[in-house]
This record gives sequence, C-alpha cells and structure tokens, in this order.
Amino acid sequence: MSNRDNLLGVFQTLYRWRKAIRNICLITLVISIGLSLMMDNYYKASTIFYPASPELANPELIFGYTGQVTHYFGSDRDLDRIDEIANSNEVVDYMVRTFDLHRHYGIDSSTLKGKAKVREMFFNLYSAQKNKNDAIELTVEDTDPKLAATMANAARDKINEIAQQLIKGSQQRLLATFEENITQKAAELEMLGDSLRGLQSKYNIYSVTEQGEQLSAQLAMAESQIVRNKAKLEVLEGNPAIPRDTIAYIKANLRAFEQERKSLRSPDANSQNLSVKNFSEGFPKVSTLTDLHFQARKQLSFDVERYNQIKSAYNTDIPAIQIVEKAEVPLLKSRPKRSILVISSVIAAFMFAVLGILIAEAYRDFRWSDITGDGRR
Repeated sequence: MSNRDNLLGVFQTLYRWRKAIRNICLITLVISIGLSLMMDNYYKASTIFYPASPELANPELIFGYTGQVTHYFGSDRDLDRIDEIANSNEVVDYMVRTFDLHRHYGIDSSTLKGKAKVREMFFNLYSAQKNKNDAIELTVEDTDPKLAATMANAARDKINEIAQQLIKGSQQRLLATFEENITQKAAELEMLGDSLRGLQSKYNIYSVTEQGEQLSAQLAMAESQIVRNKAKLEVLEGNPAIPRDTIAYIKANLRAFEQERKSLRSPDANSQNLSVKNFSEGFPKVSTLTDLHFQARKQLSFDVERYNQIKSAYNTDIPAIQIVEKAEVPLLKSRPKRSILVISSVIAAFMFAVLGILIAEAYRDFRWSDITGDGRR
C-alpha cells in the first residue's frame, strides 16, 4: 500500500509540473530539429577486395616451371598485411595530398597540429577492416557522394600500389644481387678463357677428344707402316731380281715413317706440330680448364636466364589485391538520422526533466543551513 502511495505521489508531482515538462520537451524538440537541419548530409562509399597471393609474382609460376597449384587469393597473413597497409599513415597522407583535404575540411595545414588534426578528421570518415567474409571492406564518408566514391577507389588503388612495391622491392634487391653475380662470373669466365687460350697455344691442343684420337691414329699408322716397310725390305733387299729403285723407294718410305714417329713422340723445340709428349703434358691442364670454362659458361647462362625471368616478373603488373566490388556513387545519405536524433533528444529531455523535478521535490524541505552551519549562529 505504501508503494502505491509513493507512486501516486510521484504521479501527482509530475502532474503538477506537467506544463514545465511539456515546455522543456517542446523547446528540446525545436532546438534538436533546428540543429539536425543544420547538420551536413554524409554519404558512404564502399569497395570490397581480397588480397592476392604473392606467389603470383613468382617467376617459376609465371613461366610454368613448377607443378605447384596456383593460389590466386592470399592467406590470413596476407589479409593482415593488406589491413595494416590500409590503415597506415602512408595511405592517409596520400589521400590528404591527392584530394587537398586540408582545404576540403577547412583545416590549417601550416602547423603540426593542423596536420595531426586532418589525419584524425580523415580517420573519422575512413574505415578499412575485415568483414564477415574475410575480405577487406574500405569505406569513405563525405558530404559529396561523387568524391566519396572517388576517394574510396583511390585509397584501394594506393593500397594495391604499396603492396606491389613491397613485392617489387624484394625482386629489385634480388635483381641487384644477380647483376653483381653475373658481372663477377663474366669476369671470371673471361680470365678462364684467356688461360685456356694460352694453354691451347702452348701445347697445340684445341680439341682434347678429337686431337687425342687423331694423334693415336697417326702414331699407330706410322708404327704399322714402319713394320710393313721393314718386312718388305727384309724380303726384297736380298733378291737380285728386284730393281734398286724399288729398294731405295722402300727405304725412303721407312725413313719417312720413322721420322714421323719420332716427330709424333718427341718433336723438335721449334716444331709446331702436336706430339705425344706435348699432348700428355698439356692434356690434364687443358682438359681441366676446358671443364671449368664449360661449367662457368653453363652457370652464367643459368644466372642470365634466371635474371631475365625475375626481370620479366618485375616488369609485369601483377595486382596485389583481387577486387570484388568497386565503390559506386551512393544514392542515399548514411547520416545523420535526423528523426532518431530528434526523438532521442526529446526522450532524454523528458527523462532529465522528470529526474530533476523528483529530486527537487524530494529535497524541497531540506535546510541547506544545516550543512553550512548558518543555523547555529
């Protein structure tokens, strides 16, 4: 019963103050309507994209030198990397410079405080975060709907450019390493070539395999001819029926082949002909340098081919993001919700008015002099 009486007293109090409450609510209604009408309309433009896999810039994948399955969309780590780029100061400063946001927002750019303030203002109107489908949803709000769409697409393109630069930066460092390595190996190959040409000229060995076979064949031929002519001479020399010219011819051939054998085995110091002695002495040196020169040429060719592949990948425009939806010009404003603001303001004014009246009525008979001590005097 006491609770009923208390509630009844509350209603009685509110009824006595009904005109004041009504006036407060009406004043709040008029003020909130006026203020809401003075607020600018903001339009929100959004673009959605996924990170592309960095493996798409892999030269082996581009030229089909690997059986690896191609993943066109990036992993969670790639998504986090793109998200960090999207919320970096580099993107913000680019947007501020490109769209002259200091003047657009009416902020003085000559002071450090102004630069920080324009960043803060832009961040209040800009958002880039993962949505429920694990894509990056980038939104920009502005009073100009066309500008909002243009800024959203420009921010997305800048994010793509920065992400590409990270990959191309790694490729550029790799290209510089290959260029240095190729220059060094080319110099080493030139030195090996000079040394090989010197040994070839010294020992008259230019083709180890062919000249070795040729030398063996010539020496075997000379040996066989010597044996054959000696046998002929032994048979025919004691026969008086054989002309002396024939015997002289056989002897001349025998001396010629013996001289050839001698020359093949150990030539004179001034002789330029290949000999077994020179071949045996120069074979390991020329053969070793020939193998080294071949391996160096092979490695240099591989490095040059690899360098050209990386350079082709570097010069290819491979996107770092996969665009799902471009930002379009919004047709409807995103805020303010004027009706909600007005209703909320009136409800808040009513609640505060009721609370203030109830507190005032509850402490109406309270003597403040008891607190200050004036009553004792």
